[in-house]
Amino acid sequence: MTLYETSTRDDLPTLPNFLQLSERVWRVMGLNPGKFTLQGTNTYIIGTGQRKVLIDCGDGQKAYVPLLIESLRSIDPDAYISDILISHCHVDHWGGLVSIMSSELNSRQTQDIKVHKYPILEEFTLFKHMDAFPDTIAVTELQDNQIFEIDEDTHIRVVHTPGHAKDHCAFLLEEEDTVFSADCILGHGSVAFEDLTEYIGGLNRIKELQPSKLYPGHGEVVHNGVEKVEHYLAIRMTKENQILNIMKKDVSKYWTPIELVDQMNSSSKGYNEQLMAVVVRTIGLHLIKLYVDGKVELVSYEKFTDVTGLDPYDANNVFSIVNQRWKCTDYYINSSKL
Repeated sequence: MTLYETSTRDDLPTLPNFLQLSERVWRVMGLNPGKFTLQGTNTYIIGTGQRKVLIDCGDGQKAYVPLLIESLRSIDPDAYISDILISHCHVDHWGGLVSIMSSELNSRQTQDIKVHKYPILEEFTLFKHMDAFPDTIAVTELQDNQIFEIDEDTHIRVVHTPGHAKDHCAFLLEEEDTVFSADCILGHGSVAFEDLTEYIGGLNRIKELQPSKLYPGHGEVVHNGVEKVEHYLAIRMTKENQILNIMKKDVSKYWTPIELVDQMNSSSKGYNEQLMAVVVRTIGLHLIKLYVDGKVELVSYEKFTDVTGLDPYDANNVFSIVNQRWKCTDYYINSSKL
């Protein structure tokens, strides 16, 4: 097989487009490198026998299906894909479905390839990412803790890990104590999230599995699985403590997320509009989580809700609260004194 290599940034290692990672796992690159996809979306072929399961399938790049076919043949000329597990709603993880279903990959067995994905409700903000999902492809709903027996030596368990997206799932490969972390944990850098409380819960759930390795949705294999999860958790806790320390210095002063960003980072005044929006949004999501934890609250909750009709503690409304003032709760101030 010709091994093309993909990387768009000098600070990222180059990854081969096809690589065997273990006795049961092969990685096939989605061939869609970019600012947010890093070297591209990682897709994974899994199984010890001729039957294989595919986790994610890229965003629909023309060269992806030929690469997938060639990769499968190199593993075993008679290998076939029985099922595709989609980790979440972002198109770079399911955009290759139409090409796969119309290719020879879907004619190697008597039944069509089955597509599985955790459900996402229309009222969720990220449902918009499913607008282009092909209605010609039937989808079976994944269930939390559902187990796929690919063969007698390969079992995958579904682990619902919302936060990056409401429908986000990781997958535990039980025989190897490894987790396909999708976009919950990456091989490089940090992760965007839509709900920090849920995201922290998902990270803790992966930590409880004590994975030896992580196979991320983007980037290289993580060989120190638990340490990586703890690092991600520590980043969030450090940011949370920064916010609380600023707010505790003078509890008579109330803070907007924008003011907190300026206080935390003197270089924020040099941020462009796009970067500033990302940073302020992150602080807003932290404040909403801290409200859930009973540590902070919106100063003018009733006035805000009367004027906007929005729930300021709903992560979907995070941009509506970036100019609103927040304070530590009396409960948190009193408990901090103990």
